[in-house]
Amino acid sequence: MSYKVYYFDAYGRAEAIRMMFIHAKVEFEDIRLTREQFAELKAAGKFEFGQVPAIETPEGKVLVQSGAINRYVGTKLGYLPSDPLAAYEVDNLCDAINDMYMKLFQSYFGPSEEAKAAAYKAFVETSLPFFLGKFEARLAGQKYFGGENPNVFDFCFGGFLQQPNVPKFQDVVDKFPGIKAHQDNWALVFADHLASRPKCNM
Repeated sequence: MSYKVYYFDAYGRAEAIRMMFIHAKVEFEDIRLTREQFAELKAAGKFEFGQVPAIETPEGKVLVQSGAINRYVGTKLGYLPSDPLAAYEVDNLCDAINDMYMKLFQSYFGPSEEAKAAAYKAFVETSLPFFLGKFEARLAGQKYFGGENPNVFDFCFGGFLQQPNVPKFQDVVDKFPGIKAHQDNWALVFADHLASRPKCNM
């Protein structure tokens, strides 16, 4: 049996997981659920906290919560350092990008169109430059956040920068040369996947 990745027909929080398996050349089944299929599996208790992404191991164990899954897969595939402080540095960045995602999500799920527009403006003008500046400093001219080889955060961040909404604020990304170089390199490394993956809105 191979791993199974459960998510909707979207990139979102599952794309880093998919990319780790692809980069490590580990076979997995990419299960893209309809809302009806998700509701059925949720009602059956498939996902402990009623959310996806989730993965199922070859042994049949279902793992949930994206951060925990990233750490599990990263540990299994060698993308998470064994040193506790080095692992903290990776987790620290992963938590930061989750905070950044939450700022962006406010522009998708606000209570009104006006609130969504205001949230998007705040994201592009304030939140995004703030986080990219912090990430640029941590990248420090390296090829990857993991140095010569990618770590879990590279997959989280690389997946984010290859999402279809990024061209809307690419001009902000371009102001950070290290981040832009990371984005361009990631596009080359995953060229086959990016060209063949299902087209999604987010």
